[in-house]
Amino acid sequence: MAKMTIKEVARLANVSISAVSFVLNNKKGVSQETREKVQQIIEQVGYTPNPNSRRLIFNKTNNIVVLFKKNIATLENYFYTEINNVILHECETRGYNLIFASMEILNNEIEFPNVIKSYDVDGIIFYGDIDPLVQNGLTKYAIPYIVVDSHTPDAKMLTVTADYASAAYIAMIHLIKLGHRSIAYICNSLFTNLSAQTFNGYKKAIEEYNLATNMQWIQLDAQDEDSAYHCMKNILGSHPLPTAVFCSSDIYAIAAMRCIKESGLKVPDDISIISIDDIIISRYTDPMLTTVKIDKVQMAHIAMDLLIKKIQEEPVKSVAMESGSLIIRNSTKSI
Repeated sequence: MAKMTIKEVARLANVSISAVSFVLNNKKGVSQETREKVQQIIEQVGYTPNPNSRRLIFNKTNNIVVLFKKNIATLENYFYTEINNVILHECETRGYNLIFASMEILNNEIEFPNVIKSYDVDGIIFYGDIDPLVQNGLTKYAIPYIVVDSHTPDAKMLTVTADYASAAYIAMIHLIKLGHRSIAYICNSLFTNLSAQTFNGYKKAIEEYNLATNMQWIQLDAQDEDSAYHCMKNILGSHPLPTAVFCSSDIYAIAAMRCIKESGLKVPDDISIISIDDIIISRYTDPMLTTVKIDKVQMAHIAMDLLIKKIQEEPVKSVAMESGSLIIRNSTKSI
């Protein structure tokens, strides 16, 4: 039996091909009576739209791509797991296919995946800050995109951001209320805006409570698990030792706890640890990690709403989420 075509559906319904297309894509332009008649015939004959025909008629692929950087840190992937799950569900609900792809920067040149170069997507999702080279490289494709968990304000980009300064302050206040007065800090200075936000929250608490500081307690070279471990090693070489450490992400906190334990000390008996994110693995560490939760589920829902509106050429604005909530587990204790 020959494959049913949109032309044949239109003939059976005694309507134009355009009318069938409007029904298939849930567009206005046909009466309710016509819509119901076309839908009934589609169901009866089991018609499935040809994606290539849809692409030609509506300039639409029904594909959304999550675009990662290559060689992303292993633990960094955990932060985006919840976001991926929500975005996958949203795409399925809204009739989009979700594609995961990677890009690479070599010699100041962007190597985009074929799905971008062939214009086979309606929208792009990025996680974290994107390099200006990537931003510039996307201009020639004119594909709508959104940056989720962006730390860099940019009026030219559609973004969803979290208030990391407030999250850092919440973490610090928790330690201070537990009696801690000597608190170290681990962050990644390469993420300039994220570092500035978390350091501002750290500094605000330090100044408000007139706490003592030690330059060796301020470690800004954490980039992954290994470098965060080295940062904690530097802190353990200071005198006196801090009673607590605030890390700008769970990734760094997990590495710091490993360093503390391998140095013969205990968390939280000797040093309390707190961080920001609440990635899945943070509830399975030993001890379980106290952290300030960034609501990644809400972030994903907001991101999909904004991106779909942008694809449909509706007016959209970037969204700044409120600071996260404190999740108290076992890596902190009072002194």
